Amino acid sequence: MLAPSRKRPLPLLLFVVLIVVFFYYRDDADRIYLQWASAIEALPEKAPANATLGFGAIVVVSKSESDRRHSLLQAANVTNIDLTIPQQPEWTEGDVQKFRNKQENDVQRGSILAWMGHHHALRWFLDSDLETALILEDDVDWDVRLRSVQVPLAASAARSLLPPARSSSPWAHTNGNNTQYWGNPASWDLLYLGHCGDYFNEVTEKGLVSQNRPWNLSDIPHAVYDDPSLPLKTDLHPFTETLFDTLGVDDHQRVLHRSKFPLCSFGYAVTRPAAERLLADLAPPSLRPKGARAFDVALLHACNKGAQTPSPPGPKNPKPHPNPRLRHKYASAGLRCWTVNSELFHHMPGASQIAAIGDAMGEKHGIPPVDLAGQNQVALRNETTNIGCGFWGGAFSFHDGDTARLRYLQEEVGRKGRCLKTGRDLPE
Repeated sequence: MLAPSRKRPLPLLLFVVLIVVFFYYRDDADRIYLQWASAIEALPEKAPANATLGFGAIVVVSKSESDRRHSLLQAANVTNIDLTIPQQPEWTEGDVQKFRNKQENDVQRGSILAWMGHHHALRWFLDSDLETALILEDDVDWDVRLRSVQVPLAASAARSLLPPARSSSPWAHTNGNNTQYWGNPASWDLLYLGHCGDYFNEVTEKGLVSQNRPWNLSDIPHAVYDDPSLPLKTDLHPFTETLFDTLGVDDHQRVLHRSKFPLCSFGYAVTRPAAERLLADLAPPSLRPKGARAFDVALLHACNKGAQTPSPPGPKNPKPHPNPRLRHKYASAGLRCWTVNSELFHHMPGASQIAAIGDAMGEKHGIPPVDLAGQNQVALRNETTNIGCGFWGGAFSFHDGDTARLRYLQEEVGRKGRCLKTGRDLPE
């Protein structure tokens, strides 16, 4: 009589072995992925940028009657960039006074209106289902190679420091809709792509304030990368040139670093949690005693509060959100901010709308110290500060309905990156 057969436990044993191997090598898998991601980003070929530059949307802060919108839209058309311009309400005097919140009257009316405009853009973003948004003011200028060269290089640097989740590598997506083109949005809150300087210290009416010890990149997380579209250091803003010389940054190099002292708010990207925080408590819709008196200053304060919070998150967080119930949602008391230095967006030369509104109200306005220090260079180069070949001056304008010229500019300027200005035709 044959003995009854027994089922061999091989499948069960194999399953147990796989589980053991998985848990034993899980950390190695993370390490191997990070090494692979770093090696990919070191390759000369970079993942291309889509029409929203790798963000969910590019949202523009612009009044309906703004005379700056037409030139902005023309620049976007030439470089094949999609802009969203939410319709702002007609702000009333009651809206302004509610925002002023009985604070002193020396707060400029134009600053309050600009603040409310940024809030409106952030609310539009939160009403969408998007993960990230780039917020632009409507007086920004950019280089003709923004989408083709500059953004792919900057985003690669961001991914090297803030690696996407394994399933979200841009190299695994060919449809142009990758949501982690700028790294894992759980690892950062705000990216300064446009600013009027992050000079590592304060700027006053007397100029750039020096500090006791030299600035040093090794003190902060950073990535230095080559960008052939960036002008020579001698053609950059004097403060930028001084900073780069001190940091040992060479010609045609940019730095992505944790923000130190970022100024202005005309080009910043945010995640959903960051937008929520700005509206709720970091830059709320009313002035507070001893609080910021301009939206860009509120951003600066938020970045300072989050400067000690690791980005990306580490095993220990020395500066978590003060409310334990919110730490699962918000990593920091402030925002974890990063700066692309030198900037990719800069405001066009000329008087700001804040100053124009103030002049109409009888307010006194001077030239901001950063703009004042760069005036001569702007006139000499005939370009916007720190922009190699921009749209200020109208060299790449076209008449509405002139589709032939638009197609020509899109191909030669937007795609090939040719600077079709007198004596400035860059090689293809």
